[in-house]
Amino acid sequence: MKLECISMKGSGKSNEDAYVIQQVKHVYAVIDGITSLIPYENAAGQTGGAIAAELVKKQLEAMPEDAALHDYLETINEALQEQMRQSGIDLEKKEALWGAACAVVRVGDAHIEYAQLGDCMIFAVYEDDIVRPLTHTQVSHLEQAALTKWEDGINEGLCTRTELSERCMDILIHNRYQANGPGGYGVLNGDVACRDFIEYGRMNRVGVKALVLATDGLFMPRALGGAQPKWEETVLPIVHKGLQRYTDELITLENNDPECTRYIRFKKSDDKTGMILYLY
Repeated sequence: MKLECISMKGSGKSNEDAYVIQQVKHVYAVIDGITSLIPYENAAGQTGGAIAAELVKKQLEAMPEDAALHDYLETINEALQEQMRQSGIDLEKKEALWGAACAVVRVGDAHIEYAQLGDCMIFAVYEDDIVRPLTHTQVSHLEQAALTKWEDGINEGLCTRTELSERCMDILIHNRYQANGPGGYGVLNGDVACRDFIEYGRMNRVGVKALVLATDGLFMPRALGGAQPKWEETVLPIVHKGLQRYTDELITLENNDPECTRYIRFKKSDDKTGMILYLY
């Protein structure tokens, strides 16, 4: 099976994404680390989000072949809780928790198993270019209010990312407190409630030519005043052009809009990790 993978740092200090390629076990994953609101760095300078992403990566690489993906994500969540405890993190403070979103697949001869938390996505692409999302961006219903407030700020004359970020910060902070909570979204952050947010399943692979896994930094952003791009506008260019060319073009778009006023997003450039698995 042919595959292409990319992982690139965005405009932040470090790349808090990670990925898993276990060809013998047929397990593949993308991971998006989420830094705590209370700043944390270990002795090596890693943020909590980077530490969480690395832990999820190592745990998935060590996953037994007979483990159920959704059950194993719960096991990983427990391991993350223990690592935070050993690092002196106050587990009662949601703003102190490290976190990670994750999308993982196991590709069998006849079936594809998958599990997901957060806003990492998995897509099946069929021979006729039909794109089937296997997952849902669990934070989209919360982010929409902030994106709308961001766009309203632009329309009112704000023209820098700093001004726009300050305008939306209250919503962004509020959203972080909704992790693994009622009406919120799922994330690996040591909270046992994450088990209620793990999405998982199995599909047959008849007619599927490719699987695409992506962290949210690869999603095509919405243009000011425009409609939200359909998943096909992200996934099909990735499949047809390849990940590298798609990513290069997306970064060019971002570099031409450093203040995030032409394309609505919270960062000039988010970390980008993606994978295409060509099934035949």
